Amino acid sequence: MKTIRLIALTAVAVGSLLMATPAHAVKPRYRADYLATQYAAARPWHGNYYHTNYGVPLALVVPPNAKMISSYGWGVTATEINPIYHQFERPFPGYIDASGALLLPTPPWPSHTDQFGVYPIRGPW
Repeated sequence: MKTIRLIALTAVAVGSLLMATPAHAVKPRYRADYLATQYAAARPWHGNYYHTNYGVPLALVVPPNAKMISSYGWGVTATEINPIYHQFERPFPGYIDASGALLLPTPPWPSHTDQFGVYPIRGPW
């Protein structure tokens, strides 16, 4: 009987240790900002298309607390919800030079909102 109690007590102790929540170095909402910063540092803020009227990709500045954006496509299951990684920063870095980039114009019949050349960037804090 003592062995069964000892085994049960050991199982409860091990189970409680396994169910303990892990410690976070930063709060989860700040972790999302940290991951966005790391992602944005390695990738450009724009996609493969440029805005037809301007000839360069156009930044759509959204509120700084916006984390996700909906991208719509024409067709079944073409709607996506994507995270917004890039943050608008100061000072102004200068105009983008898209002459050497391999950017595409908006197609005559676009099939997705990403093809318009307008890309979201979170506003300054």
